[in-house]
Amino acid sequence: MNFSTWVSLAAFQVAAIAGGMVCILVLRKQANSSHRTLGALLGATALANLANGVGLLDETRALFWREIAMVAELAQPAALLYVGLAFLNPAERRVNASMLWPARITGFVGLLLAVLAVTGQVFQMKTIQDGQAAIGLAAWGRTPYVFVVIGMALGLAQLELVLRASREPVRYRLKFIVIGLGGLAGYQIYQASQMLLFPVWQVGHVLVASVVTAVALGLVAFGLARTRLREVVVNTYISQQALLGSITFIIVGVYLLAIGAVGEWIRRTDQPLGAGLSILVVFGALVGLAIAAFSKRLRAETRRFIARNFYRSKYDYRARWLEVTKAFQQATSKDAIMDRLLDLLIKTFPTTTISIWSFREADRRFSRIRPMTAETEPTPLDLSHPVIMQLLKNDEPVLVEECLGMRNGGLGSSRDPLADSGAALCFPIRAQGNLTAFVAFGKQLHGEAYGTDDCDLLSGIFHHVEALLSHANLAEERQASAELEALHRFSVFCLHDLKNLAARLSLIAQNVENHGRDPAFQESAMRTVSDTAKKITALVSKLSLKSVKPTLAGAPELVEISALIEEVVAPMRGEGMVRFHVTGGPVQPILGVRDKIHQVLLNVVLNAKQAIGQNGDISIAIEQLNGSVVITVDDTGNGIPSHMLESLFRPLQSSRPGGLGVGLYQCKQIVEANRGTIQVRSGVEKGTQVRIELPLPRASDSRQDNVTAHSTTP
Repeated sequence: MNFSTWVSLAAFQVAAIAGGMVCILVLRKQANSSHRTLGALLGATALANLANGVGLLDETRALFWREIAMVAELAQPAALLYVGLAFLNPAERRVNASMLWPARITGFVGLLLAVLAVTGQVFQMKTIQDGQAAIGLAAWGRTPYVFVVIGMALGLAQLELVLRASREPVRYRLKFIVIGLGGLAGYQIYQASQMLLFPVWQVGHVLVASVVTAVALGLVAFGLARTRLREVVVNTYISQQALLGSITFIIVGVYLLAIGAVGEWIRRTDQPLGAGLSILVVFGALVGLAIAAFSKRLRAETRRFIARNFYRSKYDYRARWLEVTKAFQQATSKDAIMDRLLDLLIKTFPTTTISIWSFREADRRFSRIRPMTAETEPTPLDLSHPVIMQLLKNDEPVLVEECLGMRNGGLGSSRDPLADSGAALCFPIRAQGNLTAFVAFGKQLHGEAYGTDDCDLLSGIFHHVEALLSHANLAEERQASAELEALHRFSVFCLHDLKNLAARLSLIAQNVENHGRDPAFQESAMRTVSDTAKKITALVSKLSLKSVKPTLAGAPELVEISALIEEVVAPMRGEGMVRFHVTGGPVQPILGVRDKIHQVLLNVVLNAKQAIGQNGDISIAIEQLNGSVVITVDDTGNGIPSHMLESLFRPLQSSRPGGLGVGLYQCKQIVEANRGTIQVRSGVEKGTQVRIELPLPRASDSRQDNVTAHSTTP
């Protein structure tokens, strides 16, 4: 017997082994879905080896038998995908029927290519060296082999997913079956690649295929023996991302096949510059593919198509939640959390614009802190804005057009910052029960309104962000407490030094009466006073690294605001070109600790005076409004930049050289301890306005004050 006969016998033996395994798997009474699909794959393998063996013996019809073997090989990718699906939990397959679509598409394309093969468009007889005839590829010969490479790669990816998702003892039973099938698919990819590079069918292909198939069948048989022919089920989940990857892989593969076919057709025509024109067509197609791959709108439409046709819900919540937790792994501060949030939302939602608006304590308004694109900063939103009012009332998202339409009688908004920015939906973010920020979403790129799936996903993301913000706030409070404790320890030494410096000044005061007229004493006293002042200033500079939280020490009393403001302003009148304008009043007295209220007013007025320098106007207005006394202090200084308003009331923050960074922080603590509010509105070259609102005493407060007064009367 010659070499071809021995090779054909090897192919017949492998075909017999595969056929026997098919009979055992399919014809038994307890055959299940995984065994039937595996039998179909092994049946296609048996047919391919049988046709190859017969083709070596029947040389006159070798081309026909090669076409039959090609049909069997084209059936293998779809069969391999169905085998991988058969190992999955049936409940998962029923819920997500979309997992069948890659296998269905692969089977349909394989059927079309099989028709192409049997019509003589794939193989043809060629004359090679020494005048011998051999089977080569025809005009469309490369197309089926490219399909085999793509289809088998998809099958290998699915088998890898099944094996990775399995757990012991399922993995123990499944391991060798998957390895055997993977080896069979890997060789098919190698053989197809060889045919693409060297398009001539050789006898050696049959021999190597027989040996590899025999080894793969042995591994599969050993794995089936481990399972005792029982059904093996893997509890895994095919995510939307995996499905998108599979479908994209198939579409891109078909697209490249079509482009390659067009380029080959142009090259084979007798047109001038045919080869160069085919290269240009392929180049243009690849550029178009790259543009499509980076198109956000196309990706959004593809995801939307998959969600609508293959899944019950729009989003793969498992995969999305993994993305959320991964995105915020290293985010510990508020700024880092907001940066990661914006990046995550841009990647997740296909919309025209996304921006984050945060509550600013300085002016008690919401300002935009994170825009999607570089735009002019819009006007901050007051708490009276209809969208803000809706967000404050409940945790539900707000449709901007509907909310603004209700405010303007259905006519829409005129020059509204949210409407001008293109916002369509606003979703609240709360921390420790308070509305701290919200995210404004523009309209989706495909024009679809935000639905239940969008809101459910946003709700899950923002609940996670709210927890992170609460932890960040607690961390800041712990840090402030640690700094305060360090200040308490440090202040003990400073107080000791201040006591010694005060003792030096006290000695000078005691000796003034006896030696005050002595020039030498005067010179020595002045040096001592100057040195003591420098040391006190140095101690104050050391203390500027920390701040203390004020308390309302002292008994509350009725305070006349108008008289207190005059007491603050009187010493400053006539200094330089500073002009004070006090208007309004009289107003009812408020209940509070007089010294603390005086400290607040003095601090605010001194800040205004320092802002205008030696020339400018300071206006102080007093009015009684809605049960409160409102004090408004305006100056004509340079104003405060917008980015500094974010941290204006934080301790240890100062915009002036030598400032302690505690003044406004103390003011806020004192005003809030009196159940009042303080807000600052400012802009560069627009001056600054400080608005302090202190509530008038209630009847219960007055009665309590009287009780306190009577109890302290001797």
